[in-house]
Amino acid sequence: MWLHRARIGFVVSVSIAVLAVALVVSRGSARGGPALPATPTAWLDAFSAGVARDSGDVCSRLLSSEFRAAMQRDAHESCAAYYRSAKVLSVRVLRILRLGGTAAIEIRYFPRSGYSTFVLDHLANGWQAVAIVPGGPLPIA
Repeated sequence: MWLHRARIGFVVSVSIAVLAVALVVSRGSARGGPALPATPTAWLDAFSAGVARDSGDVCSRLLSSEFRAAMQRDAHESCAAYYRSAKVLSVRVLRILRLGGTAAIEIRYFPRSGYSTFVLDHLANGWQAVAIVPGGPLPIA
């Protein structure tokens, strides 16, 4: 009889643990999917690492769906294919501008001397790119 009670206790404990894990997972997905970088600087770090190692993460997590669709239209290839063939360049952050839920990260590429500005929006679970603007630094009014 005690063996039967022990099995019931074990089954109840495992059931509670499974429900707790399911609750945590469902709350994470209810917040908008996988966690995004918490700061614009963390976004740039994740983007740089993603271009070097995981173009799928760049496309699925770090770029907004609207920006990803526009980029694919302009590039005439999938986002993953585009970033899979991208060259990894060293960058220097010139400045990070932030106003409310929008940030602009101005960078300069090395060894080439091109510039880009990454425009990010803050969502409930972190920062995501909505545009990458080629060219020099943004004028400040």
